[in-house]
Amino acid sequence: MSGIPSQFVFLVGGRGTRLGALTRDTPKPLLGVAGRPFVETLFEWASRNGAAEIVLLCGHMADRFIDRYDGRAVHGVSIRCFKEEGEGGTAGGLLSAGGALAETFILANGDSLFDCDLVALGNVAAPDNWLGKIALRHIEDTGRAGVVDLFGNRIDGFRERGVQGEPGTINGGVYILKRGILDCIGAPPCSMERDVFPALAKDGLLYGTVLNGFFIDIGVPADYERAQTAIPEHFRVNQ
Repeated sequence: MSGIPSQFVFLVGGRGTRLGALTRDTPKPLLGVAGRPFVETLFEWASRNGAAEIVLLCGHMADRFIDRYDGRAVHGVSIRCFKEEGEGGTAGGLLSAGGALAETFILANGDSLFDCDLVALGNVAAPDNWLGKIALRHIEDTGRAGVVDLFGNRIDGFRERGVQGEPGTINGGVYILKRGILDCIGAPPCSMERDVFPALAKDGLLYGTVLNGFFIDIGVPADYERAQTAIPEHFRVNQ
């Protein structure tokens, strides 16, 4: 699809501790959702958006991903896996892929799906030196969520949480990034959300737009259960 990078990179290294016994022996993105590992829902989403290559940034139980997917093609898209050394964090995981990253690529969380308009994200107006574009979501209550401050399309900064009962804009967990962002990642462990993005915002290198679209995060038991029916229904309606 025009305007969308063809390389999709997924962060699949998290431990999933909020899911308790479910993730004791299974990495969170490999948990079954509607009869298949959740990460394969992300593969389908990437394929529908024109992906030519998928990269998995693996940490916790990395070999489970490598043995299952490395060198394979799913939904017609080739997959490569990279194992981070130690606890790299969401930014440190990118360093494990290094030169395998395309000049511009999609980065997304491996435990959530935000089926938004990626063309609109790519078309966000920004100066030539931009390094990141974030798909943002509007929610009605920001009391328990980190808030993103926008000035036009430029992201000005991040707040740890909003005000109880007040609406606002939050990070949707889907990004278009330039490979130059690797130069902004410090020594691992390093967090994209807490370390890299705030620094980029301060330097005027981070942009974004509020997008609509189906969203689900399987990180807590109630939403994992809801995903069993919500995800297949979403894909059935949007075939």
